[in-house]
Amino acid sequence: MAIVVSSGLLFVNLYNAIVDASNWGHQLPQSINIARNYFAFKNPADFFKFTGPLVHIIGINCVIRFWKTDKKVRWYNVTALAAILFNDLLTFIFIFPLNIVLFGATQDIKAIQQAFHQWYLLNWFRSIILTVISVMYSLSLNRYSRMLLKGI
Repeated sequence: MAIVVSSGLLFVNLYNAIVDASNWGHQLPQSINIARNYFAFKNPADFFKFTGPLVHIIGINCVIRFWKTDKKVRWYNVTALAAILFNDLLTFIFIFPLNIVLFGATQDIKAIQQAFHQWYLLNWFRSIILTVISVMYSLSLNRYSRMLLKGI
């Protein structure tokens, strides 16, 4: 479950970076006004409001559930949880304020352009963090599966 959810978040984030953000930044500020209108009813935050807590619950569960199995399995799960928390910190401190500029009422072209470029770079960095989370859970599963197979 941890691999599926974290990989899902990674691919949604990559989609945002490759498809959505490319359209948002194509002809600023007109393109961001189109995006604002498009996201008037629902936006990506609605998806992340559901999956964010879910990935936390899964991350905490993995740490607790596999704490006593093996040091490497524990380390992989703790690292994944730390990456989840770091990703949240990055999102709350940097991404949310940039989203306010991009998708709020701001009409200052320079502010929008600057916010877009910062958001774009930070979002790629978030994709790297999300990749680390998926890799850590995959390594944990691999190590745990090998331990189980040795016991058979």
